[in-house]
Amino acid sequence: MKIIKDHKFQFFSLLILFFILNFLQSSITLLFEDEAYYYVWSKDLAFGYFDHPPMVALWAAIGQFFSEGELGVRMLSAVSFSTMVWLIWSMIDLKDKWNHVILFFLLIVSLAFWQVFGFIMTPDTPLLLFSALFLLAYKRFLDKDSIFNTLLLGFAMAGMLYSKYHGILVIVFVVLSNLKLFRKPRFWMASIFGFVLFVPHLLWQYENGFPSFIYHLKERNKKPYNFGKTLLHFVNMIAIVGITFPVIYNAFLKQKTNNLFEKSLKYIVYGFFVFFLISTFSSEPQAQWVIVISIPLVLIVFPFLVRELKARRWLYILGLIQLAILLTARAFFAFPSISPVPLEPHLSMQWIPELKMKTESRPLVFVNNYSEASLYNFYTGVQTHSYSILKGRKSQYDLLDFEENMQGSNIYSVSKYKSDLPEIASRTGRIYYGKPIDNYHTFEKVKCVMDKNQLNIVQGLNTIEFTLTNDYERTIVFDHVDLVGVFQGSKNKIILTVPLQAAKIDPIEANEKRKITASFNLTEMPSSEMLTFRIALDFYKLMEGFQGNKVRVEIKNK
Repeated sequence: MKIIKDHKFQFFSLLILFFILNFLQSSITLLFEDEAYYYVWSKDLAFGYFDHPPMVALWAAIGQFFSEGELGVRMLSAVSFSTMVWLIWSMIDLKDKWNHVILFFLLIVSLAFWQVFGFIMTPDTPLLLFSALFLLAYKRFLDKDSIFNTLLLGFAMAGMLYSKYHGILVIVFVVLSNLKLFRKPRFWMASIFGFVLFVPHLLWQYENGFPSFIYHLKERNKKPYNFGKTLLHFVNMIAIVGITFPVIYNAFLKQKTNNLFEKSLKYIVYGFFVFFLISTFSSEPQAQWVIVISIPLVLIVFPFLVRELKARRWLYILGLIQLAILLTARAFFAFPSISPVPLEPHLSMQWIPELKMKTESRPLVFVNNYSEASLYNFYTGVQTHSYSILKGRKSQYDLLDFEENMQGSNIYSVSKYKSDLPEIASRTGRIYYGKPIDNYHTFEKVKCVMDKNQLNIVQGLNTIEFTLTNDYERTIVFDHVDLVGVFQGSKNKIILTVPLQAAKIDPIEANEKRKITASFNLTEMPSSEMLTFRIALDFYKLMEGFQGNKVRVEIKNK
């Protein structure tokens, strides 16, 4: 048929085919753990969340307006991916690009990680869409800085930042590629417009004590450096592309830039590579951190492949092999019965039904496990909470009313740490331990602050004083809770915990502050560089929380 040979028909047919494939995959694949966490966010829409900006929650909420279950959480993933592909195609200026539609879609398939973000819901899902929109707006802005293009540029800036903080890097590297933007009043207008749109999130951060910034900039980087982290960054750069990486990166390096827009694309790729290479000295890299570079890679590599027959042939060979691998992997994700090994989405059905039965459908308090608390809630509808401990990290469960909703309930604790408790469920690679707790009462958000910059300790008896602040709108009673002193070393590693002895603490009324004196005995001195001490509360022997501030420790001789 003549219409089949029409290149525009081919393009939109393949685009729709991609959408249908992602749509079906979204509906039949069980949720990943992080997706369940974002599902919990979507039930309480706000201008910010502990881990990320709010766009992923909004995306998940919009999808659930039209559908339920996994498809509802993920529906906008398929929409976002297809829209991003169309925006990328719109930015390609080659006169004969319509003669190479099949090549373009094979190039899209050749980016392995895109096949994942086409159907799962993560902050990278809207980030990729708004990054493509930003680059299109920037390209249009360079051609003509009209009011429409100016506002579109500012809107896309805000969209990237509302999706993921990595969006600021895209803006920075584009500006570095063209410093003359600072001379353009319309660029300042776009930036101010984007900033104004982003102000609600900044206000949310301020009102909540900047939890996201503190976590990402201070609390997240806990592990010491090793060369494996740097090596992993190089592996990630390969992984996001897949087995076609020799063709893709060779084409990227050989393709010359002809204008400011193409120069900005190169800056983004090199900038992300260098920035996250440097970050490996303080944090463990993740492949999705550099996923944004896949957009400029396509825009730069496609013209090279159109021009270079040898490279194009290799892309066809490797790309078709990768397509077969990816389709097989997607089938494994969707159908656990044919997968040779249990994959992450499959694991939930190993432990959730057993856990629900063993705990008699009681509300559950997961110790340091916000993702599995969310997953259990999604598949059972049972109320859950994630109890944050120093061995782990805080989460969105620390900001909202999850803890309050548990007060007075008969619950079960669920922990992977407390092996002295009964086993209540298991899955591949993990055993869950727990116990029933009747009339559960906690106050994890109280503050135990020592008003000093340094704590001098000696071997033997030590005395400390701190202010306990009850920020709750209720009286707290010190039943089923222990005062604990925690010594931490470099990267927040727990070196030693000691019980704190204090006079019986009477009930503390709402918003009351009280001075507490406590003591602890050291039979042996903790040794570590950058030693700090903090006070923590341990409810029901579930492990120590984040109540105290860290104070530097100086060891003294008697």
